[in-house]
Amino acid sequence: MDEPLVYFKPGCPFGLRLRIALTLHRVPHRSVRFRDDEDGAARVRAVNEGNEISPTVHVADRWLTNPSWREVRRAVSTTTP
Repeated sequence: MDEPLVYFKPGCPFGLRLRIALTLHRVPHRSVRFRDDEDGAARVRAVNEGNEISPTVHVADRWLTNPSWREVRRAVSTTTP
């Protein structure tokens, strides 16, 4: 199973809400602040027309911008062999 990477900005309520929901619903994930991964932040900007939108989630080869926890779980389940 591919672990989703949740890119977020500190203080962003949307990123916080998603990370809490993923934790409460036991969806494995890893949280990454934009400033801690410049290469990842550049990829987020590339898929979001130059913007660092928080949260943006990378699962396998898919990028999800401001998804719900259900969308993340669904993306994880479709990438599981």
